[in-house]
Amino acid sequence: MLALGLAVAALFAAWQRRARLSALAALCALSACSLLPQQSPVPIVEHSYQPPPSEGEAADAEEPSSAVVVAEAEPASQTKTPPPPKPKRRVVKPKPVVPPAPPPVEEPEPPPPPQIISTRILQHDQLHGLLDSEVQRPDGKVIGRAIDLFVDNAAKPKLMMVNLAGFLGVGDRKVVFPWTAFRFTPAAKTAAITLGAPPPGMPKPKTDAVPKPLPVKDVPPNLAQLVDSTVLAKNGGRMGRVVDVLIDSQAQPQAVVVDLSDSLSGDKRHVAANWGDLRLVTRNKALQLQMDFTDAQLKASPTYGPEQPIKIVSPVVPAPASATAAASAPASAASSSSGAVATGAVASGASGVAGVVGAASAARSSR
Repeated sequence: MLALGLAVAALFAAWQRRARLSALAALCALSACSLLPQQSPVPIVEHSYQPPPSEGEAADAEEPSSAVVVAEAEPASQTKTPPPPKPKRRVVKPKPVVPPAPPPVEEPEPPPPPQIISTRILQHDQLHGLLDSEVQRPDGKVIGRAIDLFVDNAAKPKLMMVNLAGFLGVGDRKVVFPWTAFRFTPAAKTAAITLGAPPPGMPKPKTDAVPKPLPVKDVPPNLAQLVDSTVLAKNGGRMGRVVDVLIDSQAQPQAVVVDLSDSLSGDKRHVAANWGDLRLVTRNKALQLQMDFTDAQLKASPTYGPEQPIKIVSPVVPAPASATAAASAPASAASSSSGAVATGAVASGASGVAGVVGAASAARSSR
């Protein structure tokens, strides 16, 4: 028993020493932890008295204490990470419904500009130029060239001037022949003008029917020379210069070719103007050529060219507003008169019906 008591006392003493060492170690750990930044103090753990275990149990019991200290010290050294943010839910808003755009309003096309010229097209095998055309006799012999035309105050051809050819240019002379003495064949491959040829359908005379020429000085003063003459506009200004005359197969002039150089239009070109628009007026006791073309009409006129179809132009005179109103007035008057007649017929019909109804009611009352 004594030996057992000594052993127990020795074990208790050894346990006290270990306890002191553990306390010192804890104090050292606490003092070292205070040096670290942002460390919380180690919680104080109360120990209850337990009887001293045996040496094996004491060794086993020491490990949990250190484990407890380490386990309790770990949360102090670790920082808590914040929880990850929750993903935001994407809200899809419906797009507003855009009404369809209204269809574009089609603007009415502007009315076409008023017509200021009229054009008719002829081919070169239908017309032939007068100036410098060869003149032949009925037997086909060329006697000269046409160089000019004389007209009266009604713009009707009366005389043609011909340059009779001499020998090698020697002895040339200018003479005039009556316009009726010539025949024209625009599509002929030879000379287009024949002097003294019979009219179409007439037999060829046996004798030479070529009329005698007249000298140029015997031309009557009431006739106007056409080629190279100045053409005046309606306002009295210069329109251009005659450079040629286009003749058909019936010996009728169809167009006068006018050179517009230095005219009010400002361009240098030729225009085939309608022969019917040519007028002769008397100014300063002399016949002068006049055509009623404006600057705009001349600019709109097509150019005459020997290699292109012949476009003969005429000026278009716009109708005055008073004439248009006068033309529409009879139509409105006719419609109003027809309405009045219809109204009178209805009224007379109504009065007749009223008379019949009145007669029938009187007959019933008499019965």
